[in-house]
Amino acid sequence: MLNDTRLLDRRGEAESVWDVHMPTVLLINEDPGCAATCCNLLDELGYRYTKAFRTREALEKIGGDPSIEILLIDVDIPTFDSFRLIEEARARLIGGRALAPIILAGKASAEIAIKGLHVEAVDLLCRPLELEACSKALRRAMRYLSSRRRTAEGSQMTHFTQRLGELVAALEGKGAVQDAGGQLTTKQMSATLQRLIATRGLRGRYFPNELFADPAWDILLDLTRAKLEGQQVSVSSVCIAASVPMSTALRWVRQMTEAGLLRRWTDPKDRRRDLIALTDATAAHMQEYLGMVHAMSQKA
Repeated sequence: MLNDTRLLDRRGEAESVWDVHMPTVLLINEDPGCAATCCNLLDELGYRYTKAFRTREALEKIGGDPSIEILLIDVDIPTFDSFRLIEEARARLIGGRALAPIILAGKASAEIAIKGLHVEAVDLLCRPLELEACSKALRRAMRYLSSRRRTAEGSQMTHFTQRLGELVAALEGKGAVQDAGGQLTTKQMSATLQRLIATRGLRGRYFPNELFADPAWDILLDLTRAKLEGQQVSVSSVCIAASVPMSTALRWVRQMTEAGLLRRWTDPKDRRRDLIALTDATAAHMQEYLGMVHAMSQKA
């Protein structure tokens, strides 16, 4: 049954951990009958969705909800230009977020098809909308978004070596502050670290997370916390702490391990998982860093 695999219903109630990967469909349609049909099909296929009836409303929803990545948009709406809305929405997005438009028309034409190509529409559907056609179009949209994410991650990783080199250099003291203002106790280091982690979490309340992509630093902070608390940390756990997609976090962990920042080994009690920790040199540099932050806070 299709409904058994639904990730989120119309009320926004999560039914699966995979919900974080499920985009929201924005339905832009002024015709009540057509909109109701689209909603029924989206319900049947298990996609979460929201609706908009005007240009401003659509743009506000796209800008305010980063989960909106698929647009099911009617080109026969007389009150605005659907293709211009798509271009305007993309122009306002930040962080490389992709949009996959699906065009809905009363009748297909060469003009609509060409305009659809210009805005990278993934499909052109004709009314009356049928379940199979809608399902295929949504699957094309998912493949398009997946492809764009892989491209974006690949672009990010092209700068990885340079950024990682800068991080290694900084931790090795090249340009870093040398005087930590005296040795800190474990309690002082833990308190300073907790403030750093708390301020990074607080940042997410005011700014979209996609504005800040620094998983290497989040990984170092989390492993420093674990070391101070005498905890062993699995690779999967530290990847979750990085606040980026798991595949991206795993690449950072691998590269940081190869660069000598981290050490990784198989858990002797459970050989199905790997444990990870700071190397001794990285731990020492992080201790010096915390000492400097603590000293600066005391002077403020």
